[in-house]
Amino acid sequence: KQWYQRRVRVLDKYHVSNKIAAPSTIQDDILRHYKECAVGHKLKIVLNSEMTGNMGGLFNDLISGLSVGLDGDVSGMVKNVAHGMSDTASKLSSTASTVLAYVSADEKFRENRDLQRAARYQSSSASLRAGLAGLRSGIIGGLTSVPTQLVQGINNDGMTGAVTGLAKGIIGTVTKPAAGLFDFASGTTLAITQSTRSSENIGEVKRQRLPRCCSGEILSPFSEDMAKGMSTLWRLNGKAPGERFISWSVVNSGTKILISNESVRLIARASNNNVLKNIPLANIGQCVSYTKHSTEKMEYFLAIDIYESPPPPGVRQRPDSSPRLSCNSDKISLKISQDIQYALDLRNEARFMVTSDRTPNR
Repeated sequence: KQWYQRRVRVLDKYHVSNKIAAPSTIQDDILRHYKECAVGHKLKIVLNSEMTGNMGGLFNDLISGLSVGLDGDVSGMVKNVAHGMSDTASKLSSTASTVLAYVSADEKFRENRDLQRAARYQSSSASLRAGLAGLRSGIIGGLTSVPTQLVQGINNDGMTGAVTGLAKGIIGTVTKPAAGLFDFASGTTLAITQSTRSSENIGEVKRQRLPRCCSGEILSPFSEDMAKGMSTLWRLNGKAPGERFISWSVVNSGTKILISNESVRLIARASNNNVLKNIPLANIGQCVSYTKHSTEKMEYFLAIDIYESPPPPGVRQRPDSSPRLSCNSDKISLKISQDIQYALDLRNEARFMVTSDRTPNR
């Protein structure tokens, strides 16, 4: 599992235009595309594996070192060459140690070795400690291999087990110290690799943008505002599977509005986590946008009728409150009122949907 560690392979991007298909078909198409890309990179994957000593990485480091050396950066050249050589030596030593550990046929020895090597990638000092621990474990394991395996064999299978245990003990006397020696070499060279690693050697894939907003079954073009709104909704509701994002708008200089199929949230513009008011759709009667004319300027407002207990369908009654929101423009107030009405329509459609048993879903 460590043969292809800390290496990043950049695959060709998936790109289609004007494709009309079911979501499952698109998912299968994406999987097929990247499987074909991975097969095309199989030679590079093998060359960058721990089993082959990361020859691809060594070649890249040597080329980079030669390039910076020709530019007059001698220290950069030495650093790149040292990184490539030590990385290859570390991986080859680790592979040899792993093979010898398996040849020793001692499962407990292998488990202890895996525990000691688990933290070796954390830092250069951790690599040195893991290498010294592997050397110590190998020497002690070699000295105690014969009596330990002999006693274990007798306890398991009697005299037949004694012969098998003796054979395993003799093999372990040679292979365990050798595995420990290779572990020490691997830990030492890995420490050199980590101390000479530059930012160019670490292939970290960083997210370039927020996840795309997919509020329906149609894959719409990427919108940064919609992506921010969906990410905010996920952060507030813990990615609740039943709540669906609808829209995200700036109301005025101090307020944003987040609309889902369950509620309308007023959020402070300075912080996306500060919810000023959360209004369930069940408590909203209607939302109206209007313009107030004055001699000096025109003001744009959004009025939301709120009920503490929703009235029965078809029954009109006075709302308990009708807060007004000042909007930056008439387009914003009109858009938000339409989005809220759309959310109300979705909720009513779900409420009165006839299910398979022909009863309304209230």
